[in-house]
Amino acid sequence: MQLNIRNQNIEIVARQRNIFIVLCMLSLICLLIVSLKLLSTNERTILIPGLNQEAWASDKGVSSSYLEETTVMYLPLLLDLDSTSIDWKRDRIMTYVSNSNELNLKLLTEYFARVKEQYNQFSLSTHFALKKLVTNPEQLKVKAYGQLVSRFGDRGFESEIAAYSLSYEWVAGRLLIKEFTKLSKEESQDA
Repeated sequence: MQLNIRNQNIEIVARQRNIFIVLCMLSLICLLIVSLKLLSTNERTILIPGLNQEAWASDKGVSSSYLEETTVMYLPLLLDLDSTSIDWKRDRIMTYVSNSNELNLKLLTEYFARVKEQYNQFSLSTHFALKKLVTNPEQLKVKAYGQLVSRFGDRGFESEIAAYSLSYEWVAGRLLIKEFTKLSKEESQDA
C-alpha cells in the first residue's frame, strides 16, 4: 500500500515538474521573441520641448501645433545671430535642412555666408521677437511675423517689422527645412 502511495506521489511530482518545465520553456520563448522584436525595431521618438497643445505626426504630414513648435525652435538659429555664433548656428541648422532641392540648400548656405560677412563688418547682432505664426499643415508652410531688432555695435540699433516664410518637407519621419525666405511687405500683408 505504501509503495502504491509513494508511486502516486512520485507521479504527481513528475507531472508538476513537467508542467513547470513547459511553462519555463514558454516563458523563455516569449522572452526571446520580444527581445528579437526590440532589437529589430527602428523607431524614433521625437520630442519637442514645451508643447502646449496636442501635436501629431503621420506619414501624411504633421499637425499645425507641431509646425509651430518646430518653427519656434528653428527661428532663433536662423535669426538670433551675432558674429560669434553664426558658424555654430549654421552648423546646427544644417542638420535639419532637406537636401532634396540643391537650389534651396545653396540659398541657405549663401544666406549664412552673406550674414556672416555683414555681421563681421558692422559688429551686427540681431534678435527676432516672434509675434504671430500662420501655419498651413497641408503644404507644410509657416509664416512668422515679428519684430527684428538689429544692434550695430555701440552705434545704436534699428527695429523693423519683419515676416519670414519657412517651408518644410516630411522625410523619413523628420520635418526638414526646405526653404527659408524673408517676405516682402506685400507678401506679409496677406496675414
